[in-house]
Amino acid sequence: VVVFVHKSGVWAKDLNYFQSPNITYVDWKIENAKLLGAMKFVRFSCIREFDHLKTAQYYRKRRDQDSDNTFLRIVSKPFSKLLTGGFFYKLELLLIKKSRLFNSYMEKYKPALVIVATPGLNTLEAEAVLLAKKYGIKSVSVDCNWDGLTTRVSRVRPTDYFIAWHEPMKKEAVKIHHFNPAKVFVSGPVRFDYHFNGDLDIKSRENFLRSKNLDPAKKTILYSTQKGHLFEEAFLKKLIDLRNSGRIPDVNILIRVHPVAKMGRFSEFSGLPNVHVEKPPEVMTGSDFMNLKLSLFHCDININYSSTVSLEAILLDKPVINYIEPGMPIYDYDHYRPLVEAGAVRLVSQNPDDLAQTINGYLDNPGLDKENREKISEVYFP
Repeated sequence: VVVFVHKSGVWAKDLNYFQSPNITYVDWKIENAKLLGAMKFVRFSCIREFDHLKTAQYYRKRRDQDSDNTFLRIVSKPFSKLLTGGFFYKLELLLIKKSRLFNSYMEKYKPALVIVATPGLNTLEAEAVLLAKKYGIKSVSVDCNWDGLTTRVSRVRPTDYFIAWHEPMKKEAVKIHHFNPAKVFVSGPVRFDYHFNGDLDIKSRENFLRSKNLDPAKKTILYSTQKGHLFEEAFLKKLIDLRNSGRIPDVNILIRVHPVAKMGRFSEFSGLPNVHVEKPPEVMTGSDFMNLKLSLFHCDININYSSTVSLEAILLDKPVINYIEPGMPIYDYDHYRPLVEAGAVRLVSQNPDDLAQTINGYLDNPGLDKENREKISEVYFP
């Protein structure tokens, strides 16, 4: 196995990548960055075949459209049936330059397969997929995030094979992106393997909560943040006010800050009684994943804003609350909407009474919506 590592100031050994005599790590500098950067912009501007998706509609409304983008949207409209993702993929194959360095690696290692995490959603992977096609090597996407096929819908390049987390994702690959159904496979979500690892050190609930300076005698709400949604501080104040005023029980509140969010935004909550704030490193290791598993395992409710953590909470049969932020209907995204429609998560409005009622309902009856969570688990964790 030859692993191409993007030259970004971090080398494989610094990330504790797996070492073996059968693995060679190679520095790779993207050679078609300008072309692929421009194509990312052009694809988003000109491709209309995905405009029926709720996610695509939301992204188009949300992003500030500059004059060039607006111009491209206007001039490309008469050619919308032609300007598809497949068209731009063929155009990129024509425009992308062959690489002497890549060719030298092909001659040296004679690879049978090029593996990428996603089907070209970022520049490094896009170049790998295109060069593989250019040199006649089969390619496979092995770990595309469950929202990647709809949130970054215009960036998808057709790898020869695609491995999906679950059947809904397989349907997206086939129906939306026209992958050959015979070459799309379902593996289960690889990145959640640590939930199924039989050799787990499950600490007692008491020891775990005490390690966070939380009270084991109290029930616990796990709040998991997003990357940069600036309304979350206000929501946390509302949640703590509900607790302090007695409108919900005197619970522990464990705040898990997203790995790439700024910890300082939540510093005002550190030191409050039975509130713990923590942030994992951006590059998570085994102990960080175990901490997340234990946080979910020992909490009574997870609250988030339509996060992937919802899936993990559902897997562990934990009630999930998503709050509605006006103007940002992410819970209506194509990948996430099935969880809402199945009743596996509950949406709450900005009204504090709605939040308090939902929290109290789950704390009084943890089995509420259990059947809905189990149905989602069967589909999303094959």
